[in-house]
Amino acid sequence: MKNIIILATIFICFNSCIDCKRDTEAAYKEQCNLVVEIPPSQYPYLFKAKGYNPNTQEREICHNDSRWWSLYKKEIEEGDTIVKKRGDLVFYIHKKDTVIAHEWVCYDGDNKHTYSKKK
Repeated sequence: MKNIIILATIFICFNSCIDCKRDTEAAYKEQCNLVVEIPPSQYPYLFKAKGYNPNTQEREICHNDSRWWSLYKKEIEEGDTIVKKRGDLVFYIHKKDTVIAHEWVCYDGDNKHTYSKKK
C-alpha cells in the first residue's frame, strides 16, 4: 500500500508540471474578436465576456479556461474590443484612445519563456 501511495504521488507531481510547449500550442489556437458588452470581471469563470463581433455584428461569447486572459480581466470595460487572433501570441485590448498588448509568457517553474513567433 505504501508503494502505491508513493507511485501515485510521483505520477501526480510529474503530470502536474507545467509544459510550456503544450500550453503555447494551445494559446496559438485561441481566438476572440469581441466588442465587450458584459466585461469578464462580472463572471466567476476564469475568463468569459459577452458582446458582439465587430465584423459580423453577431452576438458572441469569448471564454478562456487558461489563466492568460484572466490576468487582464480588470483592464477590460464595457465598450472595449478584445482581440486574440489564431496563430498569434498576443492578446489585445482596444480602448477608445489606447491599445494594450499582452504577449504570451510561460513560467515553467525554472525560467520565463516568451514565444513571439511560431517556429
